Amino acid sequence: MVDTEDEQINTDKTPQYYPSLSVAVFVCWVVPVIIIAALSRFAVDTSQSSVPLSVQDSPKPTIPTPAPTSKPNESKPQNVVKRGPLTAEKGPSGLPTVLANKPTSYVEIVESIGRKRVDWGDVTMDPVGLYEQSYPNLKSSDNSRVSQAEQKEKSDDEPNEETIEPEPPRGASSDVVRQQHLRDIATLRESYKANGDDLYKAIALAEALRLFDVQYHDGGSVQKEALDTFHAAINMAKARREEMISQGHETSFVEGSQRDETYGEMLLDYGSRSIDGVLCALYTSLGKTYFMANMFERAVESYRSALEIDPLYLDALSSRGSSNIILGDYSAAAADLSAVMHNDSSRRFQDVFTGLARILQAKESSVPEGWGPMIAILRDLMPLLEMELSSAMEETKTVLLQSLNRLYHVLFVYHDVKTKQTDLAWESLTKSYEYKMSAIEPFNFDFEQQKVETTKQIFHKGFFPEGVGSSSSAPIFIIGFVRSGSTLLERLLDSHPQIVGTGENSVFNGQLDHIRNKIVETSIMDSSNLSAVIEKLADGVVTEMLQRWRMVARVDQDYSPSKMVDKMLTNYYNVGFIHMLFPNALILHVAREPMDTLLSAYKHEFPSGSLDYTSSFKSLAELYHSYRNLMVCRSLNQSV
Repeated sequence: MVDTEDEQINTDKTPQYYPSLSVAVFVCWVVPVIIIAALSRFAVDTSQSSVPLSVQDSPKPTIPTPAPTSKPNESKPQNVVKRGPLTAEKGPSGLPTVLANKPTSYVEIVESIGRKRVDWGDVTMDPVGLYEQSYPNLKSSDNSRVSQAEQKEKSDDEPNEETIEPEPPRGASSDVVRQQHLRDIATLRESYKANGDDLYKAIALAEALRLFDVQYHDGGSVQKEALDTFHAAINMAKARREEMISQGHETSFVEGSQRDETYGEMLLDYGSRSIDGVLCALYTSLGKTYFMANMFERAVESYRSALEIDPLYLDALSSRGSSNIILGDYSAAAADLSAVMHNDSSRRFQDVFTGLARILQAKESSVPEGWGPMIAILRDLMPLLEMELSSAMEETKTVLLQSLNRLYHVLFVYHDVKTKQTDLAWESLTKSYEYKMSAIEPFNFDFEQQKVETTKQIFHKGFFPEGVGSSSSAPIFIIGFVRSGSTLLERLLDSHPQIVGTGENSVFNGQLDHIRNKIVETSIMDSSNLSAVIEKLADGVVTEMLQRWRMVARVDQDYSPSKMVDKMLTNYYNVGFIHMLFPNALILHVAREPMDTLLSAYKHEFPSGSLDYTSSFKSLAELYHSYRNLMVCRSLNQSV
């Protein structure tokens, strides 16, 4: 593993014992794999509310159209980090000494990081010694890092957590909602297969696949099928439209439908739409699927097709604006998002404010109106939402909290980059994150610490015999903490003619749960075949990475790059599995100065999911400490 910051030192001079395969299977593999399967972090965001998938048998079923605001957020390119010296010559920069004028929350994070900093000037000791020196109040069996004073303060307000077993996050195989979605998709697939010329059965399957892809980032496992099904549905709808035109029938209106003055048929389900309305929705959903597959040019083409039918189809305008931001066409993006902002009377498309703020931050001249109209709208809208929140029912509170989170973050960007009023910027950011954290479950500190300690104990040198895994050296894994410069590093690698980037929608991470289950099953049923099974599973990941890249890049199917980059940063939890499956793969650890990393992560509004907890100083500090704890242990002990 290549680490851009830490020196790898091996202090273990004793001969290494590599167990036989059969011993490794039963002693070192089956039980640990079951444990780590429950503790590992997945790319899937199971904290989000489920998306109901219903199976309908009627000729024109009530298939709900996707929520207009249900489109992924995009994070901006990050700065690259220079490779540091292999030898840590000095400790970290000193903590700020003048904090009297800083916000209390800022003081808290500085003190928290200060308590948990490792002295990088002394890296010659063994990992256990390094750990105990850095945290003298802890022993290896002590998983709590809360001071006695904090424990006492905590116990006054909360029940004793030592008697409460924390519920771990669900993995893909144990996620009941995910498994139900897959069963629903299988039923819809069979129904469509049996009725291949039924437009509405094709739509039901395509939308179910798309919504699954939005909710579960598993390497795009259903993207190709979703794209193919959408294209089939569009062809059927176009044929029906042409037939209606030839017979002199109206294609843009359905008698008795509840067409909205502002939104047209956008809020209707598919079965209540005209054929033009169906095509608009299909082209827009196709574009969103392309967007999720990082095929932004084709996404723009799909949105354009929808807008040719209805020039003010706000969902397509908003989505096209987001795609053009990624493509760097800020003027076109600003035109689309401004049109939505001025026509969206009910403020259903609040993501346009985030998009416009990004454009104004990057290139203000691309928005002729500037900040003024948007800020004026926000100043009127936000008090209304806060008033509504004060009397809202429980089922609507989360939506209001999320809206206020996004809008206050836009206000933060405005004061941060435009007015330069630091106090107002910080106040807006603080309010934004107060609303955000009120909408999600509290961070589970105990579970995070348990996960790290268990991972460290399981993945050590000799955990699995040598000679197991794929012989391929094609994958390159970029790991590290968020906002450390990984995106720019991936782009630099991608500029090489023999290296391609595949982004953060990791094929490896998406298949990890299946790989674990298959290894455990083989270990129990046929351990003599385990080595071959592991090699086949690993090679399958490489094949899927190549197929996904070919689909996205639209290149000749005969062309194969030498290297493919996987940029799922939180794979630092899974380095052990990576090393066993791909012993010849290159692992690049991107590191950045800690306080720069933390401040950048805190200010950035990530898409909803596991990174929500970077919006709280305490949980952000704990996540960063967990990351460094894992990486320093591995670097010094060469454990994986």
